[in-house]
Amino acid sequence: MNEPRSTTPRLLPRWAVPVTSGVTALLVWGLQMVTLQTWGASRGASLRGILMQWDAQWMTLISRFGYGGFAVGEAGTPGGDPIQWQSVAFFPGYPFLVRWVAAPVGAVTGLSGADATWVAALTVSVVAAVVMAWGVSRLALDHLWPAVTGRPAGEIASLVTPVVVTVLATAAPMGVVYWMPYSESLYTALTVWAVLMMLRRRYLAAGLLTLAAGLTRLTAAALILTLCLCAVAELWRWFRSGRRRAGFTTVARACAAPVLGAVGTAGYILWADGQAAGVGGYFAAQEQGWHSGFDAGAATLDWLRQWTFTGMTGYVISSWAMILVAVLVVASLWPLLGRWLPWQVWLPAVVTVAITLGSDGVMHSRPRLLLIPVLLLLLPFVVRLTAVLLRRPRWSVLLVPLVIGWTVLGFWVSGAMLIDFEYAI
Repeated sequence: MNEPRSTTPRLLPRWAVPVTSGVTALLVWGLQMVTLQTWGASRGASLRGILMQWDAQWMTLISRFGYGGFAVGEAGTPGGDPIQWQSVAFFPGYPFLVRWVAAPVGAVTGLSGADATWVAALTVSVVAAVVMAWGVSRLALDHLWPAVTGRPAGEIASLVTPVVVTVLATAAPMGVVYWMPYSESLYTALTVWAVLMMLRRRYLAAGLLTLAAGLTRLTAAALILTLCLCAVAELWRWFRSGRRRAGFTTVARACAAPVLGAVGTAGYILWADGQAAGVGGYFAAQEQGWHSGFDAGAATLDWLRQWTFTGMTGYVISSWAMILVAVLVVASLWPLLGRWLPWQVWLPAVVTVAITLGSDGVMHSRPRLLLIPVLLLLLPFVVRLTAVLLRRPRWSVLLVPLVIGWTVLGFWVSGAMLIDFEYAI
């Protein structure tokens, strides 16, 4: 049988959790934009200029022109390398979704070209962030809260928890990227809902979400691996139950899910290999264009030795983000072994950390690349703390300064990395 969709008491309307998490996400978005606009104005920068840095340019150009037909620097010019040798590093899920949204946006607003794409990109990112917040809230209430407390969340907890975990997600250090023309909000939303479907044992839905995630980011490999282990777990459960016919449907769906989920990643890489054949295929293009390749953490360790205590603020922030996430992975063994963090949540987070820290590349982008592990691995601790404080009415007010403190920290790191740091993200 499937896991129950929700353990929220029936007295609470069904729309309460998505509305609470959505409104909270939009409030964070509004505050973040005001902060960036004010901070940027003091540096002579516009809000659009701030949000359109680095990968945002690539995403919007790919959305408008596809993987060729434009130039960035020397790439794509008559004397430079083909633009595809760099552009194929960006998976198509986000930019092509933006393209589809840009058409109705242009029809409604009268905008065209870069302006329509800009508005469409912001729309996709904000909507995806709201969907992500809803998924994080459902994950916290339906699975983590009962595991932590031994009972379903009450009405007050079912309203407070979405606020707290939405702030955890969207106001995190470097959480500004969720509101930019980047794929982070879309990919995180797909990841959270895929994990949620795994926990509910709705494996075909999880497979489809993983397929979409695999068209968005390469790190969807972490979800594919998790689906493989879900299939193994279902097979083992089926054999132990005496191979009953009633349970075979779930086993079949669990076994089909990782195959379905791998279609997106595998299909895109095969296509990208053809586009970058002149340089040796997708992974060779990653290495040549972005110096990105798996080296078992050698580049990460070298970076940490060089920049952890000295250098520009952005370098120091990037270094400590990597160190603290590694510590968080170790700390997460406590809730994992205590069975108040499901392994389906833990595994994709830890595999993402391994992929990120085990690869070379643009090191100062690591704080945003580690947002998903931070979210998934901190979530059980945040739910546990929320449960403890809500059980003691006098202590529950402590949630307010904790939420404000996390928001201030997140906004400061986001602003420092995006506005004051020369290399953005």
